[in-house]
Amino acid sequence: MKMRAWSIGILFVAAGFAGAAQDSPYEQALQQVVESFDKIGVTLKTIVDEESAAAAKLDLRKSAASFLEARTKAAKMPPPEKDEKVRLEKLYKPKLDASMKKMFTEVRRVEAIPGGKDALKEISVVLKKDGKKSH
Repeated sequence: MKMRAWSIGILFVAAGFAGAAQDSPYEQALQQVVESFDKIGVTLKTIVDEESAAAAKLDLRKSAASFLEARTKAAKMPPPEKDEKVRLEKLYKPKLDASMKKMFTEVRRVEAIPGGKDALKEISVVLKKDGKKSH
């Protein structure tokens, strides 16, 4: 259920990315979000111990920054036309769902690894529903 709620929230953010043409700035920003989730998942998969957790921090930080950049772009864009919103949901919902599922599966695994929780702090802004960094 938490995953579903998060997914719906991301789609609302994604709706702000809607544009009239494929490869529009909106669609590029949405693709950037998907790629950020994918990169985070791949990086988290490399974490198997405290040493690898420490080594993954830089890549996690870069992926989180890419996500924030895309979200900031989306926040500045006007809402999409209804048809475009529907088109983007059809196109990106499966991609977002798959990327988020992989990412959250790895997050749960990494939480149990020594140094994992510390590494996850690098992506805390991505993991928070409200998008605010926890201190």
